[in-house]
Parts: sequence; C-alpha cells; structure tokens
Amino acid sequence: MGIPDLSCSIANYFGKELELDEGKTDILRYGFEVIIGEGIKVISIFVMASLLGLTPYVLVAFLTVGTYRLFSGGYHSETYSRCFIFSVFLFLGMGKITQLLLPYFKLPVAQIITLICVVFVWSLWIAIKWAPAETPNKPLAEGEKTRQKKFSVIWVLLWFLVTSFLALAFPLEKTGIIVLGTLLAHTLQSFSVTPLGFRAMRSLDTPRIK
Repeated sequence: MGIPDLSCSIANYFGKELELDEGKTDILRYGFEVIIGEGIKVISIFVMASLLGLTPYVLVAFLTVGTYRLFSGGYHSETYSRCFIFSVFLFLGMGKITQLLLPYFKLPVAQIITLICVVFVWSLWIAIKWAPAETPNKPLAEGEKTRQKKFSVIWVLLWFLVTSFLALAFPLEKTGIIVLGTLLAHTLQSFSVTPLGFRAMRSLDTPRIK
C-alpha cells in the first residue's frame, strides 16, 4: 500500500467516524499524505546521515533550508518519489560538503563577518525581488504572496543576526560547523528562489525520472 492509498484509508476512517463530508475528508487525506510522506522523508534523511557520520552537518542544513523554505518557497518535484530522492541527495550532499570544507574554514573573524554580510545582502535582495517562489501546482493568492515575502525578509534578517552573533561571540572551533553549514545552506536556498535556481533544480531533478 502506497502513501496515497494509506492516507486515503485513514482519512476515510476518520471521515466516517466524525461524519465529515467529502470535501473535509479530502482535506484530511491531503494532510495525512503530507504528514506521512514528510515523516518518512525526514526519518530516512537522518538515518542515512547517521550511517554516514553526517548527522550534525545535515541537521544544520535541514534547519536552515527547512525554515527559510517555509516562507520563501522554492522548487517542488512533481511526484513524491522524485521529491524523496532529490531531498535525500540534496541534504546528504550539503552535509558532506560542509564536512569536507570545515577543516579549511579557519578564516579570521573579520573575514567571516564580511562573508556573512555578503551573503546577507545578496539573499536579502533575492528575498525582496523573488520571494516567495511559486510553482504551477502551488499558486499563491496576492495577500499570501505579500505575507510570505515579509516573512522571508524577516527570516533573512534574523539569520544574519544569529549567524553574526555566533561568529563573534564564540570561538570558531565551537561554532564553525554551524556557521559554515548555515552559510552554505542559506546560500543554496536563496539561489533556489531565483529563476536561474529554479531551472538548475529542475535540471538536476528531471534526469532521475527518465
């Protein structure tokens, strides 16, 4: 039994028990499908991250991308299987890159703050210009667009303040994994909101279904 069938069965059960009409039952079905699908995806990502010794690196990337993506939107695969495969490779890949680069991330604090500022200005411009990114299967109402853009800008500002604080207040030996990991993840998520980022994500995703 696949996720859609399982979600449908659970929704139908609750629909009958609660005497819901077809529309509300369908909303339940969609909710269960999202919860089950995302749950399986997240568990799979972190099980594989643990097996590969990448858990802390993947966690930083997951929290950074996941939080910002709630507001900024981004590319969505057309099927769950493609989304699952793409997400696993994306987060494990970011975790591995962070792990490989961390031994060389020994810049002076002034240079790290400069790097954070550059990423901040660039990502703020993207948030103002392109966020929230829409997909054909997930259009947004005008009021929702305005609200999501505002939250995207607020998130970028908070990201800048928190990342700068970590770089300034603590030794890099303790916070390097967070600072480097969130820099890479925030940069990737910001890029994914742009038209070029959308095309790049699609080109990486599409070959896997051929």
